[in-house]
Amino acid sequence: MVFMGFLKFLLIFFIVIYLLGIIGRFLLKYYVKKFQKNFEQQQSQYKNQNKQEGDITIQKTQSSGKIIDKSEGDYIDYEEVK
Repeated sequence: MVFMGFLKFLLIFFIVIYLLGIIGRFLLKYYVKKFQKNFEQQQSQYKNQNKQEGDITIQKTQSSGKIIDKSEGDYIDYEEVK
């Protein structure tokens, strides 16, 4: 009696795991296609910007915030030796 209940549990457990695997595959494909479509859309927007050949654009980034006090360290005067 207990053995039959255990077999029933195992059967239901493996069926649920199998179904979750199939559903997971479909969800994964859906999210990958959605991500790919979004990425391609961003790339096409970047390529469609009106830039002529030879134009240069400079984009400044924020500094890393590394600031050193002027009182720190030693200053060594440089002299060229011939």
